[in-house]
Amino acid sequence: MSTTSLTDRYVWTVSRQLSAQAGPDVARELRGTLAEMIEGRMAAGESPEQAERAAIAELGDPDVLAREYGGKPQHLIGPAIYADYVRLIRVLLVVTLPILVAVMVVIEALAPEPDLAGLIGRTVGGVIETTVHLVFWTTLVFVLIEHLRSESERDAPLSTWDPDQLLTADVPWRRPGFGEMVTEVCFGAILALLVAWQLTGVGEQGVQVLDPGLGVVWKVAIIGFFVLDAVVAFTAWRVGRWTPGLTTVNVLSNVAAAFVLVGLLYADRLLTDLPTVLGDQFGLDTDWSVSYPLVAAGIVLVCGWDAVSSIVRAWRARRGAALADQ
Repeated sequence: MSTTSLTDRYVWTVSRQLSAQAGPDVARELRGTLAEMIEGRMAAGESPEQAERAAIAELGDPDVLAREYGGKPQHLIGPAIYADYVRLIRVLLVVTLPILVAVMVVIEALAPEPDLAGLIGRTVGGVIETTVHLVFWTTLVFVLIEHLRSESERDAPLSTWDPDQLLTADVPWRRPGFGEMVTEVCFGAILALLVAWQLTGVGEQGVQVLDPGLGVVWKVAIIGFFVLDAVVAFTAWRVGRWTPGLTTVNVLSNVAAAFVLVGLLYADRLLTDLPTVLGDQFGLDTDWSVSYPLVAAGIVLVCGWDAVSSIVRAWRARRGAALADQ
């Protein structure tokens, strides 16, 4: 054994990580504990060297022991604030990422030469980078909170939970709410009226985006898609859930709307010459063109989102019914 015993090294490694007030007391206590453990092992027939090594091994890692004596957390984020951490991460991602994607699409659509492939690459890269930054900095803040809190506060969550929060929980068996129905119906009705206004001509004071020269059949079909969306939302509220039949109607309606709108778009029958219209109306630069691939991607994204949303709600309603029967 070296000139400095393992016991001295072990005690020093633990006590040096403690405050000047606690260190000496812990060192004396630890040294006494080790002496008793070593004597007990020597009495059982072990040599002094074996007894000392075995006793120290039994106490374990000195860094871990020091954190226990010092009352320091041995984790980055403890269980008391982990739920707050996860909730904040979820909210930040849900709010920030869609806004980021929307802003990048708008910027690209207004560019002189829109590039769909470049937009996809930049959007994916931006989403990944933003996600990494949000998770990293949020984690860092919670790590600092965990390690700067006093020991008496360490087991307390940051936010107080109340049983009344269960009343607003998104559970599978929750029927579509009245407010949710009104929002969807009003949104569909407003879009139907807006499209009808556009397709019948907006006059000199408005901005003509949709082509009023479109055939009557196509006009009725496009307006009908929005009206049908509102009717389906109202029916789901009346029935109390999204049934497979309502979901099928909604999915087929969105697929048909996407095909019709994209088909008319690429046939140059959906939109007016928007650069010229904006130039005449507001005196803007007309040296640009509308990117059909970006507009088509937006149409498919909106229709796909609505279709998938109805499928998810129908699945949740079915799952809730199954849970209620158990």
